[in-house]
Amino acid sequence: VKTTGMNIFGFGAPESDAPLQQSQGSGFIYDGEGRIVTNNHVVEDAEEITVVFHNGFWADAKVVATDPQADLAVIEVTPPENFDWQPLALAQPETVRVGHMVIAIGNPFGLAGTMTRGIISAVGRGMPVGDGAANVRYTLPDVIQTDAAINPGNSGGPLLNLNGEVVGVNFAINSPVRSNSGVGFAIPVTIVRRVVPEL
Repeated sequence: VKTTGMNIFGFGAPESDAPLQQSQGSGFIYDGEGRIVTNNHVVEDAEEITVVFHNGFWADAKVVATDPQADLAVIEVTPPENFDWQPLALAQPETVRVGHMVIAIGNPFGLAGTMTRGIISAVGRGMPVGDGAANVRYTLPDVIQTDAAINPGNSGGPLLNLNGEVVGVNFAINSPVRSNSGVGFAIPVTIVRRVVPEL
Protein backbone atom coordinates (compact mmCIF):
# COMPACT_ATOMS: atom_id res chain seq x y z
CA VAL A 1 0.00 0.00 0.00
CA LYS A 2 2.82 2.42 0.82
CA THR A 3 4.22 2.19 -2.69
CA THR A 4 0.94 3.45 -4.14
CA GLY A 5 0.80 6.60 -2.02
CA MET A 6 1.85 9.01 -4.69
CA ASN A 7 0.67 12.11 -6.48
CA ILE A 8 0.80 12.76 -10.19
CA PHE A 9 0.85 16.40 -11.18
CA GLY A 10 0.02 17.22 -14.80
CA PHE A 11 0.78 20.67 -16.15
CA GLY A 12 -1.52 21.50 -19.04
CA ALA A 13 -0.66 23.74 -21.93
CA PRO A 14 -1.76 27.36 -21.40
CA GLU A 15 -4.11 29.09 -23.78
CA SER A 16 -2.34 32.11 -25.29
CA ASP A 17 -0.73 34.07 -22.42
CA ALA A 18 -2.71 32.39 -19.63
CA PRO A 19 -0.63 30.99 -16.75
CA LEU A 20 0.12 27.28 -16.63
CA GLN A 21 -2.59 25.23 -14.98
CA GLN A 22 -1.72 22.48 -12.50
CA SER A 23 -3.80 19.38 -11.93
CA GLN A 24 -3.40 16.45 -9.55
CA GLY A 25 -4.20 12.79 -9.66
CA SER A 26 -2.99 9.42 -8.47
CA GLY A 27 -1.47 6.26 -9.87
CA PHE A 28 0.28 3.02 -8.98
CA ILE A 29 3.52 1.23 -9.78
CA TYR A 30 2.82 -1.36 -12.47
CA ASP A 31 6.13 -3.12 -13.14
CA GLY A 32 9.83 -3.17 -12.35
CA GLU A 33 10.75 -1.02 -15.36
CA GLY A 34 9.60 2.33 -14.00
CA ARG A 35 6.08 2.23 -15.43
CA ILE A 36 3.10 3.66 -13.60
CA VAL A 37 -0.59 3.34 -14.43
CA THR A 38 -2.99 6.28 -14.13
CA ASN A 39 -5.99 7.70 -15.97
CA ASN A 40 -5.73 9.28 -19.38
CA HIS A 41 -7.65 12.31 -18.11
CA VAL A 42 -4.98 12.88 -15.42
CA VAL A 43 -2.17 13.33 -17.96
CA GLU A 44 -4.09 14.42 -21.06
CA ASP A 45 -2.50 17.53 -22.65
CA ALA A 46 0.17 17.66 -19.92
CA GLU A 47 3.44 19.33 -20.85
CA GLU A 48 5.28 18.30 -17.67
CA ILE A 49 4.54 15.48 -15.23
CA THR A 50 6.15 15.02 -11.83
CA VAL A 51 5.46 11.96 -9.71
CA VAL A 52 5.76 12.40 -5.94
CA PHE A 53 5.92 9.17 -3.95
CA HIS A 54 4.61 8.44 -0.46
CA ASN A 55 8.01 9.02 1.15
CA GLY A 56 8.72 12.37 -0.51
CA PHE A 57 10.87 10.97 -3.32
CA TRP A 58 9.95 12.39 -6.70
CA ALA A 59 10.77 11.87 -10.37
CA ASP A 60 9.95 13.50 -13.68
CA ALA A 61 7.76 11.30 -15.85
CA LYS A 62 6.99 10.92 -19.53
CA VAL A 63 3.86 9.52 -21.11
CA VAL A 64 4.46 6.13 -22.73
CA ALA A 65 0.99 5.71 -24.23
CA THR A 66 -2.65 6.49 -23.53
CA ASP A 67 -6.04 4.98 -24.31
CA PRO A 68 -8.66 7.74 -24.05
CA GLN A 69 -11.55 5.32 -24.59
CA ALA A 70 -10.48 3.14 -21.64
CA ASP A 71 -9.32 6.29 -19.77
CA LEU A 72 -6.00 4.61 -18.99
CA ALA A 73 -2.45 5.85 -19.41
CA VAL A 74 1.02 4.48 -18.78
CA ILE A 75 3.74 6.88 -17.73
CA GLU A 76 7.38 6.10 -17.04
CA VAL A 77 9.96 7.35 -14.58
CA THR A 78 13.50 6.46 -13.64
CA PRO A 79 13.06 5.08 -10.11
CA PRO A 80 14.86 7.29 -7.58
CA GLU A 81 18.07 5.91 -6.06
CA ASN A 82 17.65 3.98 -2.80
CA PHE A 83 13.89 3.79 -3.37
CA ASP A 84 12.12 0.51 -2.60
CA TRP A 85 10.28 0.10 -5.90
CA GLN A 86 7.34 -2.27 -5.34
CA PRO A 87 4.88 -2.97 -8.19
CA LEU A 88 1.33 -3.87 -7.23
CA ALA A 89 -0.15 -7.22 -8.20
CA LEU A 90 -3.32 -7.34 -10.27
CA ALA A 91 -6.24 -9.35 -8.91
CA GLN A 92 -7.73 -12.20 -10.90
CA PRO A 93 -10.95 -10.90 -12.54
CA GLU A 94 -13.10 -13.73 -11.23
CA THR A 95 -12.30 -12.74 -7.63
CA VAL A 96 -14.08 -9.36 -7.93
CA ARG A 97 -17.50 -9.76 -6.32
CA VAL A 98 -20.29 -7.50 -5.09
CA GLY A 99 -20.01 -7.07 -1.32
CA HIS A 100 -16.24 -7.56 -1.18
CA MET A 101 -14.34 -5.03 0.92
CA VAL A 102 -12.10 -2.66 -1.08
CA ILE A 103 -9.67 0.14 -0.34
CA ALA A 104 -9.14 3.24 -2.48
CA ILE A 105 -5.70 4.87 -2.36
CA GLY A 106 -5.06 8.33 -3.73
CA ASN A 107 -4.64 12.05 -3.44
CA PRO A 108 -8.15 13.49 -2.86
CA PHE A 109 -8.12 17.29 -2.72
CA GLY A 110 -4.31 17.14 -2.62
CA LEU A 111 -4.21 15.04 0.57
CA ALA A 112 -1.46 12.63 -0.43
CA GLY A 113 -1.53 9.02 0.67
CA THR A 114 -5.20 8.96 1.63
CA MET A 115 -6.86 5.57 2.15
CA THR A 116 -10.62 5.04 2.21
CA ARG A 117 -12.57 1.80 2.48
CA GLY A 118 -15.90 0.46 1.37
CA ILE A 119 -17.43 -2.37 -0.58
CA ILE A 120 -17.98 -3.22 -4.20
CA SER A 121 -21.53 -2.01 -4.70
CA ALA A 122 -22.01 -3.32 -8.23
CA VAL A 123 -20.06 -4.72 -11.17
CA GLY A 124 -20.75 -4.59 -14.89
CA ARG A 125 -21.97 -1.01 -14.93
CA GLY A 126 -21.94 0.89 -18.23
CA MET A 127 -20.45 4.35 -17.66
CA PRO A 128 -21.15 7.12 -20.22
CA VAL A 129 -17.94 9.07 -20.80
CA GLY A 130 -17.79 12.55 -22.29
CA ASP A 131 -18.01 16.25 -21.49
CA GLY A 132 -21.58 16.16 -20.20
CA ALA A 133 -25.01 14.67 -20.86
CA ALA A 134 -25.24 16.34 -24.28
CA ASN A 135 -21.76 15.20 -25.31
CA VAL A 136 -21.44 11.51 -24.42
CA ARG A 137 -18.74 10.06 -26.64
CA TYR A 138 -19.04 6.35 -25.67
CA THR A 139 -19.88 4.01 -22.80
CA LEU A 140 -17.12 2.32 -20.80
CA PRO A 141 -18.29 -1.25 -20.05
CA ASP A 142 -18.00 -3.48 -16.98
CA VAL A 143 -17.25 -0.63 -14.58
CA ILE A 144 -17.00 -1.33 -10.84
CA GLN A 145 -19.19 0.76 -8.53
CA THR A 146 -17.97 1.29 -4.96
CA ASP A 147 -18.98 3.24 -1.89
CA ALA A 148 -15.34 3.73 -0.86
CA ALA A 149 -14.90 7.52 -0.74
CA ILE A 150 -13.53 8.73 -4.08
CA ASN A 151 -13.02 12.45 -4.66
CA PRO A 152 -11.20 14.72 -7.15
CA GLY A 153 -7.53 13.73 -6.97
CA ASN A 154 -8.28 10.01 -6.53
CA SER A 155 -8.33 9.57 -10.31
CA GLY A 156 -5.80 7.00 -11.47
CA GLY A 157 -5.28 5.51 -8.03
CA PRO A 158 -5.81 1.83 -7.33
CA LEU A 159 -8.88 0.19 -5.88
CA LEU A 160 -7.47 -2.71 -3.87
CA ASN A 161 -8.85 -5.87 -2.35
CA LEU A 162 -7.80 -6.88 1.17
CA ASN A 163 -4.86 -8.82 -0.27
CA GLY A 164 -3.43 -5.56 -1.65
CA GLU A 165 -4.19 -6.54 -5.24
CA VAL A 166 -5.54 -4.07 -7.79
CA VAL A 167 -9.18 -4.77 -8.65
CA GLY A 168 -9.68 -1.47 -10.49
CA VAL A 169 -8.45 2.04 -11.28
CA ASN A 170 -10.52 4.83 -9.72
CA PHE A 171 -11.75 7.27 -12.34
CA ALA A 172 -15.14 8.88 -11.65
CA ILE A 173 -17.81 9.79 -9.13
CA ASN A 174 -21.52 10.44 -9.47
CA SER A 175 -22.00 13.72 -7.63
CA PRO A 176 -23.39 17.12 -8.63
CA VAL A 177 -20.94 18.82 -6.25
CA ARG A 178 -17.78 16.90 -7.31
CA SER A 179 -17.31 15.23 -3.92
CA ASN A 180 -18.03 11.80 -2.50
CA SER A 181 -21.66 10.72 -2.60
CA GLY A 182 -21.00 7.05 -1.95
CA VAL A 183 -21.17 6.31 -5.67
CA GLY A 184 -17.70 6.01 -7.15
CA PHE A 185 -16.49 4.13 -10.18
CA ALA A 186 -13.35 2.20 -11.10
CA ILE A 187 -12.09 0.78 -14.38
CA PRO A 188 -12.08 -3.00 -13.75
CA VAL A 189 -8.97 -5.14 -13.64
CA THR A 190 -10.23 -7.01 -16.72
CA ILE A 191 -9.74 -3.86 -18.80
CA VAL A 192 -6.45 -3.01 -17.05
CA ARG A 193 -5.12 -6.49 -17.89
CA ARG A 194 -6.14 -6.12 -21.53
CA VAL A 195 -5.18 -2.49 -22.21
CA VAL A 196 -2.09 -1.72 -20.13
CA PRO A 197 0.21 -4.37 -21.68
CA GLU A 198 -0.71 -3.01 -25.12
CA LEU A 199 0.10 0.54 -23.99
